[in-house]
Amino acid sequence: MKKIFRISDQLLKTIHKDLSRKHQFALERVGFISCKHAEVSGAVIFIADHYHPIADEDYLNSREAGAMMGPTAIRKALQYAYNESVSMFHVHRHEHYGKPSFSKLDIKESAKFIPDFWKVRPEFDHGTLVLSHDSAFGLTWDKEQKAPQVFTEINVIGRPIWKFWS
Repeated sequence: MKKIFRISDQLLKTIHKDLSRKHQFALERVGFISCKHAEVSGAVIFIADHYHPIADEDYLNSREAGAMMGPTAIRKALQYAYNESVSMFHVHRHEHYGKPSFSKLDIKESAKFIPDFWKVRPEFDHGTLVLSHDSAFGLTWDKEQKAPQVFTEINVIGRPIWKFWS
């Protein structure tokens, strides 16, 4: 089944603006994107509807990663997913142009917290996105497969429409 991620250009600009902010000790910013979804013609379409930045106090000081979320950040995202019946996607940015990719640490850490979202919303896929300054790449996990699947396409809706293929 195809997995398609759609986001408005305005929401993407909001995310980039937040991810550009400096933090007292974290080297980068992270957040979550909540998504509604629909199944259409053999595809699951995730429609980004809201960005949830991680509060300054919810970062942990870590030498292992550029940004490490604490348990409060994840708890807030879990609560939102539960209350609003949405899929959640962790998002961060790599500081370059061109197609981004996940580091081994990105994959390892995502695999630790993505399953927590099935405890509150087992009926939905959840995942992670990495942005560059002009592109995106993402993975989605479903409860049955327990392994990430690359988004078939990522669409930025605006003028013009941008489309990134895996």
